[in-house]
Amino acid sequence: MQIRASYKAIWQMAYPIIVGSFAQNFIGVTDIIFLGYVGQVEFAAVGIISIYYLVMVMIGFGISRGGQILIARRDGEKKYKEIGSITYNLLYVEMLVALILFLFLQFLSPYVLWLFIHSVDIYDASMEYIFYRSFGLFFSFFGFVLMALYTGIGRTKIIALITTVLFVSNVCLNYTLIFGKFGMPAMGIGGAGLASTFAEIISTIIGMFFILRDKQLLQYGVDKFHKLEVGILQSLANLSTPVVFQYFISMGGWFLLFSLIESMGQKALAISTALRHLYSFYSIPAWGFASAVNSIVSNLIGQNQSDKVFTAINRTAVLSFILTVLACVTLAIFPETILSVFLDKSLIKETKPILFMLIGIIMVGSVAVVIFNGLIGTGAVRFGLAVQIFSVALYLTYAFTSVKYMELELSNVWSSEFLYWVAMALPAWAYLQSDRWRNLDV
Repeated sequence: MQIRASYKAIWQMAYPIIVGSFAQNFIGVTDIIFLGYVGQVEFAAVGIISIYYLVMVMIGFGISRGGQILIARRDGEKKYKEIGSITYNLLYVEMLVALILFLFLQFLSPYVLWLFIHSVDIYDASMEYIFYRSFGLFFSFFGFVLMALYTGIGRTKIIALITTVLFVSNVCLNYTLIFGKFGMPAMGIGGAGLASTFAEIISTIIGMFFILRDKQLLQYGVDKFHKLEVGILQSLANLSTPVVFQYFISMGGWFLLFSLIESMGQKALAISTALRHLYSFYSIPAWGFASAVNSIVSNLIGQNQSDKVFTAINRTAVLSFILTVLACVTLAIFPETILSVFLDKSLIKETKPILFMLIGIIMVGSVAVVIFNGLIGTGAVRFGLAVQIFSVALYLTYAFTSVKYMELELSNVWSSEFLYWVAMALPAWAYLQSDRWRNLDV
């Protein structure tokens, strides 16, 4: 599929990803809402343990991003038959990594989490959640393969459909297993973990059904078995390894930030848990456009239309900013109503000043994330990794100094996100302007 850099083409590519991302993020929101009725310990625990689990999940997502760039590049070059081999090799790698991470979560998490969680109650609740949730890794990673394939070839509507199935099934199972409805035992936070795993199994079955019935995939050779190919594995490793480290460092930074906040007390952690979910939710349009620009840039380069890369990135950034601003209007007009979904009235007053600062952070991030992912789409993944390391180190240093040495308020910790996005965007934009990416071989 020859992808164009028009506003219409960018929107058609991005909006199904955005819809799917809304459904995906609602999963975390429903966990928070339901567990808020169970208890403050469970509410606080899911805030930090979900980030810990997400660190593992983002490893698989990073690997799929490398596959997505490869698929989009071959699609732009019209080397369609190679896409089937890339997809299968990506699947083999994802399943192997899922197995390794599953074993890590099951057997090493008790020792790792003890280093970062200070409250015994939160630690115990976190361990209960991670036991059930870790089984979902295999199905999440399979979903990432589907996402890489369909986003790489520019057919993103199927992603929205599968993710919507994931959301609906997760909500129903959450209600059933957390509170013990329809004859099931009330499992609390463990039920939230098990519900998400079952929901991913259901969405995986739906995804496999669509693949088997999708005649348009025949031209890519995905209906035939493909063996491991050293050349493809090397290309995947070259692209995916730096991207994996980017996501690992980024989400690891989030986990360290929240372990730092947890040391400030349960109230600070509860407030930050609510803010994190709002942050993720209102950043969905930006991340949808970021995923789209990955494929668009790589596809354009594959078409030998590198001169349109800047047009694609600029137009995607404009759309991302506009949609993010429109979304944030609700956050600005109804702050107390929205916060009341997550927090008691006693905490809302303390949270509102940070919430308004968060709106500014989300807007800055809506442009920065598109610029950075446009850079990744060119194949400049090693430079992207260097930028990620620098950005995370900068904002963690600022946050640590604010808490441990200056003893500043929670708002100062959250302001570190401004530093993060600026430190991401400026080097990425400077590299794109240098044209060094034109000589990269993907």
